[in-house]
Amino acid sequence: MSLDLFKAKREELGTKGLADALGITGSAVRMVCTGHYPNPTPILNLFARRYINIVRCPYIDEDIGRDVCRNRSTAPRPFGGASKLTWWEACQLCSQKGE
Repeated sequence: MSLDLFKAKREELGTKGLADALGITGSAVRMVCTGHYPNPTPILNLFARRYINIVRCPYIDEDIGRDVCRNRSTAPRPFGGASKLTWWEACQLCSQKGE
């Protein structure tokens, strides 16, 4: 599954764009996509951490980890400030809540 997502991201960003984003060479990206990379697991794990395990938070308009999103959206109503409460309330209406 992550290989399919890796290939899709390569189509989106291009070989150089994906390589630059992951800090690897373009030839490594091509080899992973064609199945010729000897052990692609570290690269696919890096890709997963960078692209799969993150979501775009519409409230702050930034990328955050899925675990942060899940924890914030499923947490009990916060105390201690309007900013925490406002963010929590936005999470309760978010389509990504609990993913």
